[in-house]
Amino acid sequence: MSKEKYYFSKSLEKGLKILALFNKQTPVLTQSEIAKRIGLNMTSTYRYINTLAELGYLEKDAKTKEIRPTILCQVFCNNIMRATDHLRLIKKLVDRVHRENNISIDVVAVVDGVIRRLYNREAKETLTYHLPESSTHCLHNTALGKAFLSSLADDRLIERIATMELSARTEKSIVDKNQLLTEIRQVKTRGYAISEEEYLPGLIAIGAPLCDPITGKGVGAVSFDFSVLQHDVKTIKTQYAELVRQTARTLSELLPPGRNLK
Repeated sequence: MSKEKYYFSKSLEKGLKILALFNKQTPVLTQSEIAKRIGLNMTSTYRYINTLAELGYLEKDAKTKEIRPTILCQVFCNNIMRATDHLRLIKKLVDRVHRENNISIDVVAVVDGVIRRLYNREAKETLTYHLPESSTHCLHNTALGKAFLSSLADDRLIERIATMELSARTEKSIVDKNQLLTEIRQVKTRGYAISEEEYLPGLIAIGAPLCDPITGKGVGAVSFDFSVLQHDVKTIKTQYAELVRQTARTLSELLPPGRNLK
């Protein structure tokens, strides 16, 4: 056991995972929902929730039993964001690419198999759709997810795919694990992923992986999103493959170093 793992705090890990459950789509949870989502028994979940409540980061409604983050959480997050310039630089780059090309762009991190949006811009006067702030079971049917998977070493990729739930969001979604493995290996070779109406009918996306600037490990992805009414796959590959790869490389250099978000 390494010295770092010896001093790893499981309690802190659980507390942070509880706070990470809350987002725009899920502003309120119950104790049982939290326990189910992070795989804890009710007694341990109560202890963590109560600790976070005592510290002022969560509040519990005595009547409804609903649990939600407090204003202290917002202050804490704002202070963290002010302590780093990385997001501002990411936004600046994405805004420039968006402005020069009028394309919809999504930048995400992937944490424990969940796609979490960091920033997005939508093209003007076009029909596109972007992922919600937090998305599960989307690594196999989105350009973002497939791009992220391509950043994994082959042995790790095989392990990850073996544990994935390949749900069919559309008739074009890949639900065969061997087929997915073959495609991700192709993504590795060409440096970008394509999702052609696999996540949503009418949506085509091209994506490339974001990698930690120090370790080289995949931490997320960037994608350009298009409507089938205005673009076809061949044109998207010709016009945007190199741009999405270059955007991903530049964004990776702007990420906080030494962070493995998987």
